[in-house]
Amino acid sequence: MVHLLVVAPSSTFRNSLRFALEAEGYDVTAAASMHDVDQPSSSFACTVLDHHALDDAGSESRRILAEFEPVVFLANSPAHPMAALSFRTLTKPTLGPALSDAVRSAIATRTAT
Repeated sequence: MVHLLVVAPSSTFRNSLRFALEAEGYDVTAAASMHDVDQPSSSFACTVLDHHALDDAGSESRRILAEFEPVVFLANSPAHPMAALSFRTLTKPTLGPALSDAVRSAIATRTAT
């Protein structure tokens, strides 16, 4: 089973993402922040990360995006400063199959390398 990481501070949003991805057949670990993640980044085929989970646009955020790649980044705007560092940025709210399609594409790029 493919293991995903979902990080979002809002419990309602986090649980919604988890539910949607588990319905797609993924094994999901969900956390409120990156500090709550106690598994190595290599455990996850893909990370779904809400922009509110990043403290800032500084070096720590850049390290997280690089370490947990591929990252499907969820932001209020496609012009978010961290958007360019993610595999794909989706604008919230995500509608239709956008999240599933982005996660599938991210996993495919990881398994292709």
